[in-house]
Amino acid sequence: MKKNIFICDYFLIDGIGGAELTTQAIMTNGAGKGFEVAAVHSAKVTKEILENTKEDVHIIVCNFNQLSEDVKLYMCKNSSYSIIEYDYKLCDYRSFELHEANEGTPCDCETKISGKITSAFYGYAEKVWFMSKNQRDMILAKVPALKEENCEVLSSVFNGGDLRFMYSIKDNEKDEKYLILDSDSPVKPNTQSVEYAKANDLEYELISNLPYHELLIKMSTSKGLIFLPVASDTCPRLVIEAKMLGCDLILNEHVQHKDEEWFAAQDSCYEHMDSRGDTFWSYYEQ
Repeated sequence: MKKNIFICDYFLIDGIGGAELTTQAIMTNGAGKGFEVAAVHSAKVTKEILENTKEDVHIIVCNFNQLSEDVKLYMCKNSSYSIIEYDYKLCDYRSFELHEANEGTPCDCETKISGKITSAFYGYAEKVWFMSKNQRDMILAKVPALKEENCEVLSSVFNGGDLRFMYSIKDNEKDEKYLILDSDSPVKPNTQSVEYAKANDLEYELISNLPYHELLIKMSTSKGLIFLPVASDTCPRLVIEAKMLGCDLILNEHVQHKDEEWFAAQDSCYEHMDSRGDTFWSYYEQ
């Protein structure tokens, strides 16, 4: 069985975010199944390190903005690797919509040198895992080198302990408040959500920087979540957590997983999330 090295800009030890939680859950799940798992920050990876990597190593690349172009090109020809794509790193803005909003023209990053290198990086990967079907289709349309048969939709991944914790509190008594993420992210600013709450006379509360389990408890005792990003959000973990905790959801078309079959009901959401780690690692057992 190959050793699996995860390369990522940031891990959970660097700060809590949806991508970091999913990466950690995948690594924990793999270690529990007997896979040898290691982690290296993207910025520390060099061609010299890769040249000394043994043949029985498979590299799993997560967020890779800090991975050098030289390293990506070297990996295309010399490494066994997969990619977990959390957003749209083909684009300089990591968002096709934000690119168009800022530049006034549709994203054409795939035609630039950096975009061509990233396209090749996708194309040479053994497997590319996506967060949602819509995200996969948008990137496939931009990257002819990427073959659909080498792609799979994974979605966010949770560890078993967090799933059990959410299940234990999902029926908590709820108040009348809707939660809104207090974010200044260019993809998911709180502005539209706050405006929606005020226009519809909804009681709301802004939330930010809560310890993870405190956040889950807060959602389990709140009526709902308002989440209205201004650009494609591939598979927002907060929305999945709110669904599993019984919240009423007010979403828009930019929540890219919202119409997938597994997300239609709370029970199917738990079932789907419980299968994600197995889905990922079963591929590497082959």
